[in-house]
Amino acid sequence: LGEGLGAKETPQQRYQRLQHEVQELVKEVEQIQSTVKESAAEEELTPMALARQVEGLKQQLLSSHLEKLLGPAAAIDFADPNGAVAKRLLQQLEVVKCSKVTPGKSPAKAPVPTRDAVTFELYWRPEQDQFAQTAKIAELEKRLAQLEATVRCEPHSQ
Repeated sequence: LGEGLGAKETPQQRYQRLQHEVQELVKEVEQIQSTVKESAAEEELTPMALARQVEGLKQQLLSSHLEKLLGPAAAIDFADPNGAVAKRLLQQLEVVKCSKVTPGKSPAKAPVPTRDAVTFELYWRPEQDQFAQTAKIAELEKRLAQLEATVRCEPHSQ
């Protein structure tokens, strides 16, 4: 997030950030819990009690009505956030694919994106493609020269 840059955090971003922070807190408490021995003489705020409180707060956060307020897009699998984002992007790309104009028709104007769709722009420079291909060929020639040196073949003896 662009903290400190004047960017306003959306409710969904705040929800995701808070959920992530709660998960980090749970991990920290579990680490503390694993390093501290239990004793009956300790105060009420033992790592066990903190872990239970954190777990309860996490459940409250998950069961809150934020999903209803933010819509189904707010429900992300936080165990695998990168996978969830990738799945969502793939779904949005499928929506864009399905809404493309058929080849027989001439597009009068650019399609208006729907509320759930995302528009992607691709900037491509052919010279970079050619450079990458040249670099790959040079690498293959280098490997071939190494193989020929290993086998001790003359390059023009064929």
